[in-house]
Amino acid sequence: MKKTILLCMVAVLMLVLLTSCSTGVSQEQYDKTSKDLAAAQTQIQSLQGNLTALQGNLTQAQAQYQSLQTEKEGLEEKGAEALAYAEFFDVLMYPSWQELDITPRFDFPSEVEWLADLHSRANALGDTTLSAYLQELENGNENATPNLMDYCLERVEEALK
Repeated sequence: MKKTILLCMVAVLMLVLLTSCSTGVSQEQYDKTSKDLAAAQTQIQSLQGNLTALQGNLTQAQAQYQSLQTEKEGLEEKGAEALAYAEFFDVLMYPSWQELDITPRFDFPSEVEWLADLHSRANALGDTTLSAYLQELENGNENATPNLMDYCLERVEEALK
């Protein structure tokens, strides 16, 4: 009889334990968690869509930046070219500045040094037309100076377009 009572008690205890284990998560808790999961997944998809759009915007902005950078470099080159021709023009005007009693930016003790500076600038520009006009100037062609002035101004204007 003791065995039977002990067996009954063990069986009741096991039923109580099994019942408490089987209850698990309530339907309300499960439904709330499912809704939260669905909302989180929707938010993740939305954020992934936003990220994709932002990446597209970034790619487009980088392309625009590169285009503007290239344009800037081109403008800087044109500006430097225009400045080089303007300075050549200024040096070319040295004898005129002296005749007009205007203090020039440059000082050349002799005509040879003035011509050497002009040749050096023409060579730095790599402009064969400019060098040819300089040769005419050295040969005494009276139209050489106006031709050089016109040419320099045309080159400045062309560079600034």
